[in-house]
Amino acid sequence: MTIACGAVSGWHSLVSSSGTARQLENETDALYVGGGAMFLEMFLATLSLLTAVVGVGATKGFVGYVGMIAAGKNAGVFAVGLSEMMAKIGVPTSFGLSYGSVFLTLMGLTIMYLVVRFMRVASAEFMGDKVPLFKNTTFGTIVALLLSALLIYTGFWARIWVLFGSANQLMAALALLLVSLWLMSNGKNYLWTFIPFIFMFATTVAALLITAYNVINQVLTTPNLPIDKVVGNWLAGLIAIYLVIAAVILAVDALKALTAMRAKALPASGKAK
Repeated sequence: MTIACGAVSGWHSLVSSSGTARQLENETDALYVGGGAMFLEMFLATLSLLTAVVGVGATKGFVGYVGMIAAGKNAGVFAVGLSEMMAKIGVPTSFGLSYGSVFLTLMGLTIMYLVVRFMRVASAEFMGDKVPLFKNTTFGTIVALLLSALLIYTGFWARIWVLFGSANQLMAALALLLVSLWLMSNGKNYLWTFIPFIFMFATTVAALLITAYNVINQVLTTPNLPIDKVVGNWLAGLIAIYLVIAAVILAVDALKALTAMRAKALPASGKAK
């Protein structure tokens, strides 16, 4: 699921449809903008991997990485690894550490800004017709910030974070399905997106079921579990089950849509037969 989040991301599919599309002057620019953005993200992912397993701890490599994670110094992995790597080309370690820390902070702030902004846009589209107040930019932003603060303050974000990959890839499966239906409706080859949709759908449902079983089973089999973890695990488990139900509904709708598309594509003579 982690690999799939980078290979075919539901989050990026949503953002590109509502955000990136508005930044393009011509439709033909989408290939270069989208492809260039994903190439740079791949480059950043590779750099992050290298700093974690090679840079951290200098000669210790992966051992140093495991040690920092075990000590709870997750946030420092990138900064320390980057400073160690920059030191190889003569950059002072103190500067590299500061630079890595600032870079990591800016990345976090940028992502948080994007999440809040997208939450506002999504809530306006989802709730705007029923509750017009959500279409107000200020109100939508305040609601998004309050929900984010609640998740952070209560610590529940850490419990439901395990579902991010599966929830993300469920949206990726939906994006692949929509592209498949569009290709089919235009008489184009749709198998190159439909087959990945089937794979992504099956993988997502399996991951959600495994996650739901693990978190709920931990509550049922572990005595004296802290109350916050009990509530968090039950919350994560129920959300996972809800997403599985949503995925099944998605599969049924997909089957109906595909059947309708195929029936529409058949010539009149074919229908008679």
